[in-house]
Amino acid sequence: MAEVFGVRSLIYWGGMLTATAFIKDWMTSLAKLLEDPATFAPDKVPFNILPGLNQWIHDVAEYVRESIKFDAAEPIATIGTVSIPGWVLALILGLVLLGTGVRVYRHALKSSLFFDDFVALVILYIIVRFEGHILALTVLPLQGWFKALGDNQAISFFIMMILMLSWIFIGEGVRSRHAFWRALIEAVLVALFIYPRETANILGHMVEGLATFGASLTNQANLPFTIAWGVIGMVLAIQRLTGPEPGKAQG
Repeated sequence: MAEVFGVRSLIYWGGMLTATAFIKDWMTSLAKLLEDPATFAPDKVPFNILPGLNQWIHDVAEYVRESIKFDAAEPIATIGTVSIPGWVLALILGLVLLGTGVRVYRHALKSSLFFDDFVALVILYIIVRFEGHILALTVLPLQGWFKALGDNQAISFFIMMILMLSWIFIGEGVRSRHAFWRALIEAVLVALFIYPRETANILGHMVEGLATFGASLTNQANLPFTIAWGVIGMVLAIQRLTGPEPGKAQG
C-alpha cells in the first residue's frame, strides 16, 4: 500500500493529474460517452448475459433444494437438553462454500494470468448468488423480508464489493502493488458488468472531474494555482531524486 499511496509515490500522482491538462478534451469526450445511457445499456452484449446466468443459478439452487429435501427445522444432534437444528449445519456449509470462493480468488490474485481472476470471480459470483437463492427457497426460521433481501442481486453485489475492497485495502493489495491495481480494476469491471449504466455514469463523472481539473491548469484566471501546482511538482521531483531508496540508509 505504501508503494501506491506513500510519500515517494506522490510525484507519480501529481504527474498523472498534470497530464490531464494535455488530454482534457479527449477526457471530456470520454466522459460524455460513458454518461450516454445507450453506451452501456443492460440489454447489450456482454451485459445481457447476466439475466441468463442468474436464472441458471436459480434453477440449480431450486434443484439442489428439492433433491436434498433438507428440513432446516429438524435437529441434527442433541447434546443433553440442547438441540442443534439443521439450519446451523446449513450455515456452516454456506460459510465453508463462501470461504472456498474467497480462497480461490485470493489464490488467483497471486497468479500472473488475468484469466485466473476472471474464472475465480465467476465462481465467487455463482457461490454468492447460489447461497442467496438457497436462503430464499429453504424453510428457515427467518423473517420473509430478510430471506427476500438475501436473494436480491444488489446484496450479492455489495457482498462481492466488500470482499474485493477488503482484499484491495486490507488483504493482498497491502502486500502487493500488482494485486492492488489488479483487484481495483476487477472491482470496477464487476460493477460495470452487474450495473453497467450506473457504474458507467459514476465513471463518467470521475473522468469529467479530471478533465475539469486539467482545464483549470490551463486557465489564465487560475495562474496562481497553476504556479503553486508546478512548484509542488518540482519539490516532489527533487525529493524523489535526492531521497534514499527504500530500505537503504543515507550515505
